Amino acid sequence: MKNWLARRGALPITAYLLALAAWLVLGAAHFGSDALAKAQGRLAEETMAVTDWQLVGLTQNADGTLTTVDGDPQMILENVDGRVVRTISYTAQFDGEAREMCLYYTTKVGEDYSADRRVFPQSVGEGRYIYTLPRTSLAALRLDPCSPEENKTVTLAVRDITLNAADTLPAVWQYFVPTWYQAFCLVLYPALAAAAVSMIFAVLKK
Repeated sequence: MKNWLARRGALPITAYLLALAAWLVLGAAHFGSDALAKAQGRLAEETMAVTDWQLVGLTQNADGTLTTVDGDPQMILENVDGRVVRTISYTAQFDGEAREMCLYYTTKVGEDYSADRRVFPQSVGEGRYIYTLPRTSLAALRLDPCSPEENKTVTLAVRDITLNAADTLPAVWQYFVPTWYQAFCLVLYPALAAAAVSMIFAVLKK
């Protein structure tokens, strides 16, 4: 090992190899965790109706559409009840400007919703939106489907609310492919770590 580290460029190469190994182990752990949750029935596709959620700042019309009654409409699932939720998807149509759409989550019973625990949707066309939740324990979910302008109302039709839709979950290979941000971190942090270790070695030699 000493001979290897004495070679030119060995330190950054070692740092990148360790980062790659750690990434592969993490991907395998995530895949194994999801596979176990599926086998236990906790990570299952589930389609929900609007009425399965508590409506706040929204009224349901006779035709099933929803109309906002204030500037902060919410759909709340107070008890995740042991589910493992990786994604939430739905199709929505608005008769006005939806503006901000987001999903809040809590990790403990009774915890307040916070902007620190918030995700925004990916629009995949034809009015379909997909929220991808972080890998953490979930206690409650709050869907904010729109954010009306002051003194304006928005009528929306929300359908096909699905937890863990099959086409939104990662394929096996996707557990091991980083996002652009993760790839950036995999390039940056090993280099910084190698530089820090090199500086420490230089100080110790002196």
